[in-house]
Amino acid sequence: MPPVINLAPVVRSRARLAYSVAALAGMAAFGTAGFCLIEGWSLADGLYMTVMTLSTVGYGPPVPLTPAGRDFAIVFMVVGVGTTGYLLSTAVQSLVRSELVAAYGERRRHREMSKLRDHYIICGVGRVGARIVNEMRRAGVAFVAIESDAQKAAALGLPPAQLLVRDATLDETLREAGIERARGLAACLPEDADNLYVVLTARTLNPGLHIVARAVEEQA
Repeated sequence: MPPVINLAPVVRSRARLAYSVAALAGMAAFGTAGFCLIEGWSLADGLYMTVMTLSTVGYGPPVPLTPAGRDFAIVFMVVGVGTTGYLLSTAVQSLVRSELVAAYGERRRHREMSKLRDHYIICGVGRVGARIVNEMRRAGVAFVAIESDAQKAAALGLPPAQLLVRDATLDETLREAGIERARGLAACLPEDADNLYVVLTARTLNPGLHIVARAVEEQA
């Protein structure tokens, strides 16, 4: 069984990103409420002052601040600007880390798929395709499943090296699945026209390939 790529860092990065966004929104709400309550401003003026403070633009308040408002602004500047900088750096770091992990996972999948020989390709993992996938898993047969529906693909629980979330009717998708080195292909897409196209393309790319295709219509 091909190794499963550890997606925990991606999950943690996305969680930190969500936390950072929520914390920034909370900081903005706190500043807006504070200026509105202390100065008696409208929400628009309070939000304007909050954004000016957190972004350190320095345009100044819409109207002069009262002594209490200045005290709040000083505290909010010290706490808010530092917190905002930290949260923004955390958000950027999380985005970069997610992209790096995703890129690494994609390269690793390409390496694993390039090693496949005499494997089978299942195009479409609906009722029929999913049954074939499960039987091949139980038999320990090497295969690659192709499915354009991300939810159906995720439901299989396959490691990345055995799954392509792609359009099976595209030549580049079949090539990525190693069609030239494959032993057989099962076309299990929901439309007969798509299955026919996959069969013709697969036969062109690998004339010696064993092919079976699902037919929905009796006259297909």
